[in-house]
Amino acid sequence: MRYDVIVIGGGLSAIMCGIALATTGKKVALMVKGQSKLSLNSGSIDLLGFDTDGNVVESPLDAIDSLNASHPYSKMGKSNVLHNAAMAPVIFSGAGLTFYGDTAKNHYRMSPLGLWRPTWLTLDDYLTTDKPNTLPWNKIAVVNLNGFLDFPANFVCESFSQLGVECDLCEIKLGTVDKLTSSPNVMRSTAVAKLMLNDAVLNELARKVRSSMGDAQLVVLPAVFGLDGDDNVEKIKHHLKAPVRFVSTLPPSIAGTRLLSKLRKLFIQNGGTFLLGSMVKNGKIANGRVVSVEAKNFPDQDIVADEFVLATGSFMNGGLVSSSVGIREPIFDLDIDYVEGCGNWSKEGLFEAQPYMEFGVKTDEEFHAMKDGRPIENLYAIGSILSGHNSLKLADDTGVAVMTALQVARQI
Repeated sequence: MRYDVIVIGGGLSAIMCGIALATTGKKVALMVKGQSKLSLNSGSIDLLGFDTDGNVVESPLDAIDSLNASHPYSKMGKSNVLHNAAMAPVIFSGAGLTFYGDTAKNHYRMSPLGLWRPTWLTLDDYLTTDKPNTLPWNKIAVVNLNGFLDFPANFVCESFSQLGVECDLCEIKLGTVDKLTSSPNVMRSTAVAKLMLNDAVLNELARKVRSSMGDAQLVVLPAVFGLDGDDNVEKIKHHLKAPVRFVSTLPPSIAGTRLLSKLRKLFIQNGGTFLLGSMVKNGKIANGRVVSVEAKNFPDQDIVADEFVLATGSFMNGGLVSSSVGIREPIFDLDIDYVEGCGNWSKEGLFEAQPYMEFGVKTDEEFHAMKDGRPIENLYAIGSILSGHNSLKLADDTGVAVMTALQVARQI
């Protein structure tokens, strides 16, 4: 099998890179091993939420200058970050995804646990504010379904109360949802979201919310709407006849499922190919170039391309593998940035910045992956497999995924 570009991975970085390449007419294939962590996404794309000292970043672009030289944003430069940040919403819009936010400043979105987190883009209709200490509502009704544990509504309500906003917690009992509560493992966001596709269930929910919300100026609902599109999002807003905002549930989230589904559709519409279940075992390198890769489910075929992009993620997705000997990248055995000695990989405090979070594949300034100290001419690395930043502490994981994906796509 021959392609212009092979992207190894199926997460946000891989799909964004694939879409950007496919729209230029490239013959692109995504080799997807399994489920990506995009399903854990809470409906926001972070660019840079905190600086290296843990302070909230108001203007992500201004804060780039303070990042270390090994950070992916520093490698590509502020002007390229700005260019790619302008491209990203265009791609999202093409997929039917509309976001609130701009590159000039961060806004705040509410997390499933009621915390206000700085972010760059948030799906429309999700709860956001420009200033978390000043909310435009005096009374809010937070709605949850009886027995639904993936939405800690009491935390959300407490967050509003701490800001001086009157908050009523409305527990709604639906007969159809009660059938799921026999097993806590079944009562998950995706199962509830499927029920919400039923007009009778949606109407019953809307009726009971209207009778419980009183004179609330805003209704906050768990984000269990929009599993297969935006129709039932609009329906619940129409039925309630009141301002509505959604807060993402604990993972797996419907927001992540929507992002993944719509971006995949756009990739396919532009001629992209998904090679699903394709666990890449190894790659052949000759004369400083990748010649082909071999996948577990294509044992007798070499998969050939002009360019290859590695977007297999970090430890969570198997893009990096650790052992007592060290850290390695399992497909090409690339050079890794890490600290020798496994005792130095973590710190005792749970909330301390863990050193292993900054481990990753070494690249040159153009994100060519390095092997034996030399860049591989036609192999790029993007997303969370890259070294040089702590995505948890900086809140830049999805931003790095998108920015590096578009940067490499432009170079190809």
